[in-house]
Amino acid sequence: MDQAVAGLIGTALGGLIGVAGTLGAARLNGRDQRRNQHDHWRRTQRRSAYSHLLSKFSEAMRAGSKALDAYQMRHPSAAPLIEQFDELVQSLDEAMSSVDLEGPESASSAARDLVGAMFNWSNGLVLAQAADDGEFTPTVHDASLDVMTLLEEKSACYDASDAFIALCRGLLDD
Repeated sequence: MDQAVAGLIGTALGGLIGVAGTLGAARLNGRDQRRNQHDHWRRTQRRSAYSHLLSKFSEAMRAGSKALDAYQMRHPSAAPLIEQFDELVQSLDEAMSSVDLEGPESASSAARDLVGAMFNWSNGLVLAQAADDGEFTPTVHDASLDVMTLLEEKSACYDASDAFIALCRGLLDD
């Protein structure tokens, strides 16, 4: 009878170990699944924040290009187009704050560079128009307000955009 009892104890112990192993594996799989779902959710949130900023940036770039063209041609529509451009640039702060919240520091820094470049261009165009209208008198300490400087600031916006896009692609691939 000792062998029978030993066999029953062995069978019961083996069953308990099997159940414990199954429960442990299920728990680990559940934890991995939650982690994967969370990582997917975070990636989706980041992608949304990055694309929202880029969409707003593109809209502002189109408006800025129209405004700069009108300014260069001394067209009467320049002042309202510059004002519209400046308003769109101001709205970039909201989109940038989403990147600040969702992204890692590198994305946040690149977003600040992108928005900062756009603010520089917008401010330069606003001041150039104001100087032409006699509403602003630049001093020797003010930055140059000529068309070449404005074109360089526009180019800096494209460079910052390229850097932001490249960074975000890498971050989303990780």
